[in-house]
Amino acid sequence: MRNLRLISLFIAITVSGLSVMAQSVSVSPSRLYFKEPPGGYKSQKIYVTNNGKKSETFQVLFHDFKSEGNQGKTQIVKKDETYKHGCSEWLTATPSFFELAPGQTQEVKIILQVPNTPEANKAKWAVATIKLSKENTGPQDKGSNITGMQIIQTFQFLIHIFQSPPSVTFKQADVISFKDISKPGDEQKTLVMEVENSGDAILDCAPYLDVVNLNTGESKRIKGKGFTILPGGKREIKFTLPKGMPKGKYNILGVVDYGSDSDLAGAELNIEI
Repeated sequence: MRNLRLISLFIAITVSGLSVMAQSVSVSPSRLYFKEPPGGYKSQKIYVTNNGKKSETFQVLFHDFKSEGNQGKTQIVKKDETYKHGCSEWLTATPSFFELAPGQTQEVKIILQVPNTPEANKAKWAVATIKLSKENTGPQDKGSNITGMQIIQTFQFLIHIFQSPPSVTFKQADVISFKDISKPGDEQKTLVMEVENSGDAILDCAPYLDVVNLNTGESKRIKGKGFTILPGGKREIKFTLPKGMPKGKYNILGVVDYGSDSDLAGAELNIEI
């Protein structure tokens, strides 16, 4: 399936600062996929580039994450919270702390070491956070017997990491609702589809609509944005129909291609424009 190119930015400075820093630092790729069996070992590479005009220092850390609800939001799991789907403890980075001069790119190896346990036969996931760090050399509110450098985190890139062992093969997605949420007077129709991952594999999905004008028989396919659903998770997808569609009755088939060799998930809806 197609990889999704999404970079999530978290920032502890101003919105304008985010725009500036996002332009001066780039990280790729934004997703890593592993398919290692229990006891397996593999490394993949990411690249961090400093496009700015001054040297910057970076730190690589790993966290478990969850995505509750149906909006596809990444929620970092606290270190003291037990999360059975996480694999952050299986990951290391080389180097994990580095400085980049302007125009320089750093290759970072992300290493996955899967334990040889029954639990390792399930799909797992985590995020690598590439944090831009800044040395604080100003006055500190600390005692005379405390020394050392303080690191202030400014913002971070998230790289989603997915581990699917070869034993995980059951892919199943279901459309659990498909409806028109448009309001009277809206210039364009908006349709919402909710999809559930009822299998045990991580699903990369490609949604689309097959729209048929029941008056003329004319058909049109409208593609939506790709998305990922974790096992047991749900995702809400919105489609906006094109402007200027002829008035009349339409049959719409909402389809999700979730990577199965033989099956698609779908639901029908009849609307009138």
